[in-house]
Amino acid sequence: MRKTTRILARTVVLAAAGWFASCNGTIDKGPNVILEVETLTIPPITSSANGTGGSCTYMVTAANGTFKNKPKNQFAETSPFNDIILQNLVVTYVWDDGVAQPPVVAGLGGAVPANGSASAQFSVVSNAALIVDGPNDPAGTGRAGHTASLGLTFNGTTVSGDAVSTTTGATLQVNSCTVNLGACCGGIASSGCTDGQSSQACTTQGGTYQGDFTTCATLPNSCP
Repeated sequence: MRKTTRILARTVVLAAAGWFASCNGTIDKGPNVILEVETLTIPPITSSANGTGGSCTYMVTAANGTFKNKPKNQFAETSPFNDIILQNLVVTYVWDDGVAQPPVVAGLGGAVPANGSASAQFSVVSNAALIVDGPNDPAGTGRAGHTASLGLTFNGTTVSGDAVSTTTGATLQVNSCTVNLGACCGGIASSGCTDGQSSQACTTQGGTYQGDFTTCATLPNSCP
């Protein structure tokens, strides 16, 4: 009877050891934490026609996000190895007028402590991206007055070396910019007078801009 008891006790111990090994194996697969976007604020972009030749210029205010580091189990609640170091942001665009724009990668700094949260600022669009003209953009106002649906992928890594990421969506609003149009005389594009051009478009072509809201019909001899 005593010998039988010892065998059963050994079986229980071995089963328990196997259970612990199985748990550790699951924990070791992939990161022990999840990166989540808790809040996201993307201010609208303001624009005004105060650039060279009356072109639109933009004022971009940095976006802000609050990120949460959520542990998958009780072993991932402690720092520093489960802290997340934020690395970069990949932004994709779907503009309301269908203008194609390639994704951009923006820098992202800061750290999110294990089982905690932290905020970071970042840019979702560049000035160069805002001056992309659409097919119906004779004034050259670029993205002014348009809205984009954004896809935002935030990437980071834990201190222990595991890659983490999270994806969310947002909306980017670019406020309108009024560029006055007028008559353009001469230039490479026209030897006469052309209506409906902005000052910047006219002078870029080598012409002489005749003033806001002026038409070729009101000019003496078409062009002075």
